[in-house]
Amino acid sequence: MRTKLIAIALLIVACLAIACDSFDTEAQKNRESAVDQRNSVFAHARALVPEPTLSNFPTRRALVEFTERQDMIDHPWYVYILSDFGNVIGYYVAKTRPVNSCDFLSSTEDIQKTDKGTVVVTAPSLDGVYYGGAGASSGCDEWFFFDSATNALIEIRGVKFFTADQPLRLEADPIQVAPVQ
Repeated sequence: MRTKLIAIALLIVACLAIACDSFDTEAQKNRESAVDQRNSVFAHARALVPEPTLSNFPTRRALVEFTERQDMIDHPWYVYILSDFGNVIGYYVAKTRPVNSCDFLSSTEDIQKTDKGTVVVTAPSLDGVYYGGAGASSGCDEWFFFDSATNALIEIRGVKFFTADQPLRLEADPIQVAPVQ
């Protein structure tokens, strides 16, 4: 009796394996058919509307000019500060575009070898302070720049702003650093 039960159990397992294999084969055929259909439709679309061959590259040209403007020294940047409603409340004349306070001159990661492999750990920045670390990330909404006339360090946080490399015709007063007394 026990032998018959084992034989029946093995027969059931074999039938299930065959059914699963048949199901897997059918699912694989369906996937392959879907991929073939997508490829066929894409080939038809590409034949009707081929990709263009560019000759002017205006976006690349703009990125090069953008980078070159950032590389200019002794060139004022106008930092327009906006209210919560979007109107300009004033502007600074800065030496550079605003720089994010979470940008660093050195890596803040170190690589250490352990018996379990290589691990990336937080390292201190050049100012000797650890920032973030352990995968921490957040919206770093703190910016700084130096006032063009006085070299005063200006830090702004949680403020909406935009920059221009030339003054704009907007009704806005300059925000000026008060003289030190």
